[in-house]
Amino acid sequence: MPTIKDVAKYAGVAISTASAAINRSAPVSEEIIAKVEEAVRAIGYIPHGAAQSLRSGHSRLIGLIVPNISNTHFSIIARVVENICLKAGYMSVVFSTGQDDDRENQILRMMRQQRVAGLIIVPTQSHAEHGKRLRAEIHVPTVLLDMPVEGLGYDVVKLDNITATRIATAHLVGLGHRRIGAVCGLPGLLTSQDRLSGYLEAHAAAGIPVDPRLQVRGDYLQPRAFEETRELMARPDRPTALVSFSNEMSIGAMLALRECGLRIPDDVSLVGIDDFYFAGLLDPPPTVIRVPIHEMAERSIRLLLEEIESKRPPMGKFEVFQPELVERASCRRIDCLARSAGLG
Repeated sequence: MPTIKDVAKYAGVAISTASAAINRSAPVSEEIIAKVEEAVRAIGYIPHGAAQSLRSGHSRLIGLIVPNISNTHFSIIARVVENICLKAGYMSVVFSTGQDDDRENQILRMMRQQRVAGLIIVPTQSHAEHGKRLRAEIHVPTVLLDMPVEGLGYDVVKLDNITATRIATAHLVGLGHRRIGAVCGLPGLLTSQDRLSGYLEAHAAAGIPVDPRLQVRGDYLQPRAFEETRELMARPDRPTALVSFSNEMSIGAMLALRECGLRIPDDVSLVGIDDFYFAGLLDPPPTVIRVPIHEMAERSIRLLLEEIESKRPPMGKFEVFQPELVERASCRRIDCLARSAGLG
């Protein structure tokens, strides 16, 4: 694994100068900073020396970067991280990227200026080019939550997303549904790709042809899911069931069904990925695929604190958590007559 010595040699500067440029711990010219950052990118250096420097200065601040803190999925993560940090003598700070790459980079630069001891990141993208950009900005121990990024060797805590949508779709198939719509996530994200794969795998396993027209793009946003679901359900050949790929999109889909005058589950069955703490207040309470987000958040922060305290480099390991079907009242069985009439 490349070291700070390799960075200094590549940039043609002293080791102390390379360290100062990475940590912003001493005055260094912009020209030198640019050379050092280019060296970091070129040789793939993960600068744990910077993290050790921060720890020697007794930094006790942990940064948590998520797409949207108002989403209950991410607010739960923030609460778990905060509680464990406080017990361990650390403080946590939370930022939302809004799924915006530039905002994510800006936040990472601010985190470096604030001399955080470590980071938990729910990344905005998963492709290799994004990995290069993140590697240039991350200079402390880091754990990736929810999704890996190609080319980054950090530890990852994630859900088995393929299994999640496969279970959801198979549940509806088992109830007799054959035209099953999908409210999908953002294109290009590994999470979105995996969840679509699970949906397709369940169809293949049951020998059911997939109709691409039943797949709509919700972008993990409630308003977008509302509009797309409303258009989907206005078609004469609408699906009899929906799988929503996230909790926010499930809310959007439920609101759209109500506006269309369709009842859940009498007219349309629904299974959503991720649960709601207020599920009992919804009418009907939705059947969901439970994501063990408390456990995932706890494992993420404990991994990070272990890495900080032990001063070990990242191992690049994946810890994959399994989803669970929680049956409530948003699904109904479709009988053979309904299927033969083209309603299933």
